[in-house]
Parts: sequence; structure tokens; C-alpha cells
Amino acid sequence: MDIQVQYRSAAGRTCRDEPAGLRGVPVEEREPLSEPRAYKGRRSILTKWVSASGQVVWCTSTVQLDAAMLLDFDPDIVCFQSRVVQLHWELDGRRGTVEPAFVARTRDERRLVFAHPPRDGAGVEERVLRQSADRAGWEIRPLQAPQGVLQSSLESAAHFRGPEFAADDRARQMLLDVFATPRPLQAGAAASGLGLKALGYAWHLVWMGELTWDWTEPLLPTSPVWTSQAASAGEA
Repeated sequence: MDIQVQYRSAAGRTCRDEPAGLRGVPVEEREPLSEPRAYKGRRSILTKWVSASGQVVWCTSTVQLDAAMLLDFDPDIVCFQSRVVQLHWELDGRRGTVEPAFVARTRDERRLVFAHPPRDGAGVEERVLRQSADRAGWEIRPLQAPQGVLQSSLESAAHFRGPEFAADDRARQMLLDVFATPRPLQAGAAASGLGLKALGYAWHLVWMGELTWDWTEPLLPTSPVWTSQAASAGEA
């Protein structure tokens, strides 16, 4: 099987290479190959996720949008993007293209490729992804979206993911101290003495994983939250 990967160079030019040529290339930092366009008769939705770092990630389904939210919440993911690689394959006179949902980089510099469910029953797309990943040094992951209670909780916290809700070091430490033992989110923020911005700061710390809660329960202003182990380890 012949596979060529289309992506953008560091200079922004569209180029092609064999999968092995992309080993170590930070494609998740590159601009998308194209932006999806709305057109008459389009069945999929057209929307975007703006990550906590301000990166615009295009999505073409609610499942992909929710999956982007989950990746943005994941503390192990430092960068991710959609539409940055296309895998063009040819086999026995047949041709096709596979486009992963996302490419992401972890804190320990692993490159993850999140795959859409395959559209063919013959397993060709899965084979293309597997061979490309083996040669490029990628790890394949299924596309996962939060469900039920976790989905609604993340949606609540996501409203406060932007940098405008980030507390300075002093305010952050005050809130981590307040929530050293479990307290209702809104009441704990009010008790911090940080004024009207305190609740937004606290929600942002939840989104950043420095405050946590019982994930099996809905996240509400009255929900008990507490300083996470990750935040405690960072203070040590």
C-alpha cells in the first residue's frame, strides 16, 4: 500500500511526504489544511472549539466538538488540532483519503492521533492509520466524547476556561488553601475574600484540574470541590 501524508510545513506551505518523514514533526502546531465550509445540502454540522490557550479547532459533528472539550480538559494534553493531516492511500488501483479527527501532543512528547470511526467495512482505513502511525511514530486513540453527567459538568466548567478567568499566583494560592478540605464551590469562593472575581477564578481552577469534584455527580455551584492531588504536588 502506498501512503502519502499531506500537511503544512513550518512555513505554512502544503506539502506531502511518506509517513516516516513526519516522525517528530509537530503537525498539531500547524495551521489546518483547510477550513470546513458550509454549503447547501451539507449533512454534518460546522462548528469550532476554542481551547483554553485560544487555539481554534474546527469540528464537523457534535461528537467531535465534545471530544475536543474532553481533550482540552485533559491535563496530559498540551496541544491538539484538527484537519492538520490527510492520509492519501492507493492499493490495487483503488484510492482514498483518511483524515484523523485530531492530532495531539502530550506532556511527555508523545504524539496521539484520534481516529474517527471507520467508514468502510473492509478495514482499509484502519490499516492506513495503523501503517502511517507505525512509520510516523504516532499512537492511535479512538475518538472519545464525554457522556451524561460528566459532559454536563465539563460544559459548565468550560465557560470559565479562558485566560480572563485565570487568577494571579496570590489569588490562586488563596483558593487552593480555602479548598484544602472539601467545600461548596460558590461558598468557598465567597469565603476566600477575593471579591466578585473569586467564583470565576474557582471555576477556572476546576477546568485546569487544580480543583476537583466527584465526577459521578453533577458539577454545580453548590457541589463540594477540593484541591486536587496534582495541585498539591505542585505546591510541594
